[in-house]
Amino acid sequence: MRNSIFGGAAVLSLAIMVTGCGQQNANGPEVVTDRGPAATAEAAGPKVFHENWPEKVPSKGLAKGMALPLETFMTSYADEIAVQQARDIAETSCMRRYGFTNWRTEDLGVSPPVADNASNMPRRYGLSILAEAEQYGYHTPNQAVESTPPPEQEVPEAATVLQGKEGTELVKSFKGDALPEGGCTGEVNREVGDLDTGLVEQLSAESFEKSQATPAVKAAMGAWSSCMKGRGFEAATVWDTDELVGVQGPTATDKEIGIATADVECKEETNLIKVWFDQESVIQRELIKGNQASLSGARTLSDKTLGAAARLSATAGS
Repeated sequence: MRNSIFGGAAVLSLAIMVTGCGQQNANGPEVVTDRGPAATAEAAGPKVFHENWPEKVPSKGLAKGMALPLETFMTSYADEIAVQQARDIAETSCMRRYGFTNWRTEDLGVSPPVADNASNMPRRYGLSILAEAEQYGYHTPNQAVESTPPPEQEVPEAATVLQGKEGTELVKSFKGDALPEGGCTGEVNREVGDLDTGLVEQLSAESFEKSQATPAVKAAMGAWSSCMKGRGFEAATVWDTDELVGVQGPTATDKEIGIATADVECKEETNLIKVWFDQESVIQRELIKGNQASLSGARTLSDKTLGAAARLSATAGS
C-alpha cells in the first residue's frame, strides 16, 4: 500500500531506523511493562487531509471526460487512503499494546497525485492541459499541504515489534508477551488486508504499449511531430520532449514552457489524445473480455478489504 503509485507515506526501514511509519516522541521510545489504560486504549487514526484530491474523471484539458474501460476495476485515491487509514489505526493500536504509548503514523492525503487512479488520465498521453503547460511546463503542480510528520528516530525495539523480527530471526515474544505472527504488521495484514491492483495495472500497461503501435496512433503521432517541427522543435513522439527540455530544475524555464505549450497545442491541432484514447479503449475492452473473471475476482477482494477498513475505522471513531 505504501508503495502505491499514489504515494504519500514512507516505508518503514526494516533495519534499526524507524523512518516515518509509526514513531515515538522526540525523547525516545516510551516503553512500559505494566500495560494500563493508556497503553491499551484504542488509538486515534492518522490525520487525513482532503485538499486538492484528484477528480475521478478529468474536467478540463484535452482528456476532459475521458475514462478508460479498465478504470472500472481500479481503486481510487480515496480507496487507497481509506485502507491506509485503517491499517494505520490497527498498527497504532497493536504497537500501543506492547508499550509504545506514543506511537503515531504519518498524516495521509498530504501529497495528492494528479490522477484518481493508476490510469493517470490527465497525463497518460503526456501533457493535456494548456494552462498547466503555460504555467508549469512539464512540472507537476505542487498540491502538497503542510503537515507534521513523526520525527525520525532509532527505535530498535519498535522494529522488532512491528515486524516480528530481529534482523532475519523471527521473534515470537516481546518482554514476556507473545507477539502476533509477523509482528504488528502481520496483525494489520490479517485485520485489514490490502488492495488487489496487480492485474488491472498490468493490463493497463499492456494496453498502453499496444495502443502506440496502432496505425491510427502512429499517424496522429506523426502529425503531431510535424506540427512540433513547424514550431521549431524536433520530436518524433511525445516522449521525446524530455530530450528537448534537458535537465529540469525545480521550476520550469521559459524554454521548457515554450516546448510544453507547443506540445499541448499540437496535440489539440492533430486530435492526438482523442485518437489515442479511442484506440486504447478498443484494446482494453478486448483485454477485459479475456480477463473478466480474474478482474472481477480482484475487484471483489479489494471490496472486501475496503469493507474491513470501513468497519475498523468506524469502530475506532466510535
